[in-house]
Amino acid sequence: MGKQKLLLVVAACLLFVFLYVYVFAWRAPDGFPMADDLHVDYPLLSWAEYAKIAREISPPVIKRLDDYQAGAFLLFGAEHRNDPAHPQFDALRTQWNDFNPTVALIEGRLGFLLPPLMDPIKNYGESGLVTQLARKKGIPVYSWEFSKSDETNGLLREHTKDQVAMFLILRPFLGRADRMQSKDADRQVAGLIKERGGLTGISGAIGTLGDLERIWVRDFANETNWRELKFGPGLPGYLGELFERSNDLRDEHLLSIVDRLTQRGERVFVSCGWSHVVRIEAALPN
Repeated sequence: MGKQKLLLVVAACLLFVFLYVYVFAWRAPDGFPMADDLHVDYPLLSWAEYAKIAREISPPVIKRLDDYQAGAFLLFGAEHRNDPAHPQFDALRTQWNDFNPTVALIEGRLGFLLPPLMDPIKNYGESGLVTQLARKKGIPVYSWEFSKSDETNGLLREHTKDQVAMFLILRPFLGRADRMQSKDADRQVAGLIKERGGLTGISGAIGTLGDLERIWVRDFANETNWRELKFGPGLPGYLGELFERSNDLRDEHLLSIVDRLTQRGERVFVSCGWSHVVRIEAALPN
């Protein structure tokens, strides 16, 4: 094969790959802006009450309302699993087919996926499966997550700039499963300060690791060092309050989206972690 023909074959192959990715690759779904009146009409189950019953729950947790606003919705509360053989995925398919949705909402932002080379469940769990089902059915799928700026603004309604900055910067580090074995906590958090310290609303509060240490000594002098904390509702002081408030905001935002869609007559299928359904159910009509 001549050099010119070889170049043409290579170019054709590259064009095919480009077109295949462009046409078939999944991309992150759109979201919804946060409503200004969140938390007014959504009395979620308190964290104290949730803690009393959480161990008794056996997921998946499903809540379905067929006569809600002008439409209907179904919450499928899953375990975050990536094993396609897990029985919850058959349960999800059954609920999907029986409910017959017109729009889907998923937890998370969903990154790049190229079917059939990549398995939706192995890569994105229940969110991947719901996206696959929605695409097959030809209905829209959205993320129910809010933007970073919406979350920051929501948290700043009840907490100071320093407090919100401390929480948003430490949260990814504290939530890492392998962080307790990490020998470079300072390097990781310095990277998070660079990544998140300039977010609109908290810019200037924490610009260096020294700033974080100074605020920590000021606010948590008698608490466990931040490098050794366990992430969750047991965080000290305002960090625990912000953990709860950030999760409340997510559930309130989800319910706000459901309200907006069902008022238009949509049948909304929602996938989420099972704890969201347990807490949200308290805010729904019997």
